[in-house]
Amino acid sequence: MNALAGGGTMVTFPVLLWVGLGAMDANMTSTVALFPGLTLSSWNFRNHLGKLTPWLKVLAPIALLGGLTGGALLLWLGAQLFNWIVPWLLLLATVLLLANDLIARWLRGKVRAQAESHELKPWAVVLLGAVAVYGGYFGAGIGIMMLATLGLLGLRDMNQMNALKAILAVLMNLAAVVWFIVKGQVEWHWGAWMMGGSIAGYLAGSHLAMRIPGAWVRGIAALIGLAICLQLFIRQFRGG
Repeated sequence: MNALAGGGTMVTFPVLLWVGLGAMDANMTSTVALFPGLTLSSWNFRNHLGKLTPWLKVLAPIALLGGLTGGALLLWLGAQLFNWIVPWLLLLATVLLLANDLIARWLRGKVRAQAESHELKPWAVVLLGAVAVYGGYFGAGIGIMMLATLGLLGLRDMNQMNALKAILAVLMNLAAVVWFIVKGQVEWHWGAWMMGGSIAGYLAGSHLAMRIPGAWVRGIAALIGLAICLQLFIRQFRGG
């Protein structure tokens, strides 16, 4: 799903909840399990950065620091706050997933209407840093957030935008993954199986991309996301 259209966390996170993990453990285990596949996916974009290489030199440490900050905040703020906020975060990710096509059309419209800019504005560093913190804390919908942000910054080449998005996503997840592993917060009994599946899925995704419409995949992920949101909201409002 991540290789085809994004939204893989919308499946892995609920599955880990359904097998009995707490929300925070499910989030951290899902992040670690999907990381190898995410890295494989980013490798496919390595030759598309073009003029954005100077951007990467500035944003790479921001992504690492933001991801580490988000992971540290997750553990520091604790399970009680995360359990309260996670239905809202999942709902946000679901809305972003459903809005993917609208955002893509908006980006294509900007491509036709405006000239491309390669100037990295100071406010962009702050904004992408905030996105990186979110990525380390939860991360679902992070790819769509970054694409929209890069579009606001004046980028127009979708290959370059996807390349920068993929590399930054790996860096922010790398920091969080290392932190979660060092802190012993990964449920490896489930994470190891999911990690193997994610690697196989990313490799298969490149072959399925031309056969399965991305909108179908996003629709399935959104339905799963809405279902688990409803379950979490009901549990939250019942106080259980």
